[in-house]
Amino acid sequence: MKEEEELTLLDYWRTIWRYRFFILLLFIIAVGTTLVFSLISPKIYRATATILPPQEKQVSGLSQMLAATGINIQGISQPTSTTDVFMALLKSRRMKDEVINRFDLQKVYKTKTKEEARGKLDGNSEVEISKQEKVIKINVMDTSPERSADIANFYLENLDRLNRELNITSAGQMCRFIEERLKEAAASLKTAEEKLETYQVRKKVVSGQEKETAAKTSGELQGNLIAARVRLEALKKYATKNNPEVIKLQNEVKEMEKVVSSLPPVGTELGRLIRDVKVQETIYSLLTSQYEQARIEEARDTPTVQILDYATPPEKKYKPKIKSNMAISGVIALIFGIFFSFLYNSSKAEISLRK
Repeated sequence: MKEEEELTLLDYWRTIWRYRFFILLLFIIAVGTTLVFSLISPKIYRATATILPPQEKQVSGLSQMLAATGINIQGISQPTSTTDVFMALLKSRRMKDEVINRFDLQKVYKTKTKEEARGKLDGNSEVEISKQEKVIKINVMDTSPERSADIANFYLENLDRLNRELNITSAGQMCRFIEERLKEAAASLKTAEEKLETYQVRKKVVSGQEKETAAKTSGELQGNLIAARVRLEALKKYATKNNPEVIKLQNEVKEMEKVVSSLPPVGTELGRLIRDVKVQETIYSLLTSQYEQARIEEARDTPTVQILDYATPPEKKYKPKIKSNMAISGVIALIFGIFFSFLYNSSKAEISLRK
């Protein structure tokens, strides 16, 4: 058995040696062709820009205000990840079209339609999140090192502009909606105060401390609930029902409704009037705070993207990688050369046996 194995290995070596010139010629042709092709292929450069991980908001403004009043809301879903928003904007069709228009990439890529240019841009651009640092990397490949860096940096600038524009747009809609409700709340508060004052003057009564406290607590909770409903209604003006912020506020409203429904009823007319005043005061206070936040958000013009590194024109080409390509083609040529040598040798042996 050992002799047969040695003889088989020897036969293998003899076959390789017999066709060594064919294998060598195939190797030289493959490596030479790869070298020529790599040399005449256009040089591709890759530029990289990086963004720091955005700071995520853990608690909404409404939740903070409710917490300040002593109300603890449980079961609230987490807000949308800012990283996911950035990734969506960077990969959006709007972003691609603005990059194409800014650098006239239809002409650069020699494409007839913008859709074809988008496909080329997708192939030359890569947006990824590093596993360890969690930074967002934007890699852009181009035949021009300067243009690759310029495109990568334009992604950064346009991301900041689009994110700020979308935030301001939603804040403006929120601001206008809350402003109208704030006017209504001011009028309702004035009416409630006048009714309470009229009742106290007519009846010549002063409420007891315990009943007044209970009425105010009930009114404050109901005011919080109404304010949450107002904010939810405002969000629905420009967000879908599946929006995480909408879902979060719906959870808040449900929890608050449970709290309000468990409150004991206010028995006297005076208590109800005090409660109504407190309801309107709470609504007015919360809406005023929300209105100021929306105005600040609308007027804000600070960068929303923290840039870690701007892209710089690369000094070395990214591809073609001549040595790697030659090594790969050489190995493949050797494998095919040896394979066809054995195949040809086996065919000759079979023909000889038949004769």
